[in-house]
Amino acid sequence: MRKLLLYVANRIQVILILYVLSILGAAFLFSHLESKTFVDGLWWACVTSLTIGYGDLSPMTIEGRLMAIVFAHFWIFCIIPMIIASIITNILVDKSAFTHDEQEWQEKSLQKIADKLGITLDPPPRDF
Repeated sequence: MRKLLLYVANRIQVILILYVLSILGAAFLFSHLESKTFVDGLWWACVTSLTIGYGDLSPMTIEGRLMAIVFAHFWIFCIIPMIIASIITNILVDKSAFTHDEQEWQEKSLQKIADKLGITLDPPPRDF
């Protein structure tokens, strides 16, 4: 489960798909459970997901209220933190850092050069 969350949190495309699907799904459920139009459901889903809560539309049925509770908590505890984590990760991650394979290739290439020149490379420092 942790790997899945890390995968999703680091993929903005997946977050955007979850964002759109949750809005559309909540809009559909709201319109169906509360006998409103899809546009009303879309309005309610957007207002609820952004934690604005104007109060002009709110669920009246038990099913609608349960769905609203799940939807609001899903947004507060899943979608919003994933968006924030994705933004922070994109800011902090060094995109120019060498991958493990690139480092291995560099070490092999350096060793080949040293062998051709007939020199011995110093071992890496202990704190590496």
